[in-house]
Amino acid sequence: MHALLLAFLARPEGGTSPVPREWAAASDWFVLFTLGTLLFLLGAFAAWAWLIWRRTTKPAPHVRLLMELEDESEREKHATPRPDDAETAAPWEKSADWWKKADD
Repeated sequence: MHALLLAFLARPEGGTSPVPREWAAASDWFVLFTLGTLLFLLGAFAAWAWLIWRRTTKPAPHVRLLMELEDESEREKHATPRPDDAETAAPWEKSADWWKKADD
């Protein structure tokens, strides 16, 4: 079947089909434009990644202060008060080991 299809195609006498010069120039420009677009996009993504990395590793001073204040408030929120601290216990509360006899 393949040989039959090739028999019906017109073959040029030189062995290859002639390509007009305008098509060759247009294909060269297409390749250059495609490569330029690809390199531009790669550069844009690299610049975007570098910008994100820089902002996370070296934030501006006011952003750093806000981050520290947020961390501090999170630590205070998650900190559990110790019941044996004198200032957290009410005056009528006994200590946890009140039942032990102290030999002081």
